[in-house]
Amino acid sequence: MSPVVLVVAIGVAGSLGALLRWAADVAISHRLTHAERTSLNLFPWALLLVNVVGSFVCGFATGFWGHSDWGLIIATGLAGGLTTMSTLAVTTLNQLRSPEHTKIAISSLIFHALLGVAFAWFGFFLGTR
Repeated sequence: MSPVVLVVAIGVAGSLGALLRWAADVAISHRLTHAERTSLNLFPWALLLVNVVGSFVCGFATGFWGHSDWGLIIATGLAGGLTTMSTLAVTTLNQLRSPEHTKIAISSLIFHALLGVAFAWFGFFLGTR
């Protein structure tokens, strides 16, 4: 694949990942916004979902395609557009500003780290089989 086509393909895959992230956030957050305000509802479920799924996709793509063009398109483009460290950071910061949400913020960080790495490993494992 030519470098120009690869750049465009990564950009298109990244756009698709970003749109999937937005759709997951709208679908999940909309339901929780209209539910009773509990600590379970305040947890960033949509964020966790996209980051865990993206970690799996990135792990699988890396295991299956390595650093080939397809590996870059799927891992860097699709998974990169789907996952979001910046939103995790800002969400955590906003939760830490409210003392009653500190436990939610810390548990969210733990779940993101543990599940993200676990699913990246699982995806990589499946991709190398």
